[in-house]
Amino acid sequence: MKHKIVFGLFLFLLFLPTPLFAEGYQDTNRFTYGFRRILMAPFRIPYSTLRGTFYGPPVTGTLGGAVSGTFQTVNDLLGGAFDMAASAAPYAKYAVFFI
Repeated sequence: MKHKIVFGLFLFLLFLPTPLFAEGYQDTNRFTYGFRRILMAPFRIPYSTLRGTFYGPPVTGTLGGAVSGTFQTVNDLLGGAFDMAASAAPYAKYAVFFI
């Protein structure tokens, strides 16, 4: 009898946590998305430069790729920092308990 209850509880928790705790997952997803954007931002410059070299005009494609990669890097750094800050802002009121 105990095994059936434990198995039923396991199935309940396996299939229902997403709807029950969706708000918490949204903040975590936004934080990790911002972290990924910051982590991968420096790789935008070489990727865009290579893409411009292979698919663009001979010299201007390379230069245009480098410039667009720089803008994409800055955009990802600022956007990732904003995503991380926006996801952590609702929990800032609890910081007083950890000081």
